[in-house]
Amino acid sequence: MNKEERAFKIPEYEYFEMGGKYSGSKRGMNFDDFNFRITPKEEITVQIWYDVKYFDLSETVSEHVFEQSRSGYHEMVDWIEEQYKEWLKEHTQRSSALGYFSKASEK
Repeated sequence: MNKEERAFKIPEYEYFEMGGKYSGSKRGMNFDDFNFRITPKEEITVQIWYDVKYFDLSETVSEHVFEQSRSGYHEMVDWIEEQYKEWLKEHTQRSSALGYFSKASEK
């Protein structure tokens, strides 16, 4: 999969090789956002959760560990994209035209 086809813009391998952490998300229509967090150490760990809450208050849906290498990095990027495609089968991404917050109910 080339960069133009990807749903997420993830930093290049060198960012993680130097210990940089990264997270990303796509807004869901029903407060069921697709979120991921990448934590590099000796290996690269990726955790995915569906919620509007931040990681510590949410339940991890999927977790995978990748080798700290260029090939591990590419496997990680592909895996995140695959997980997002799976999420799309049962969820709807919120249009950016709708903004970040939903309209408050009138009193």
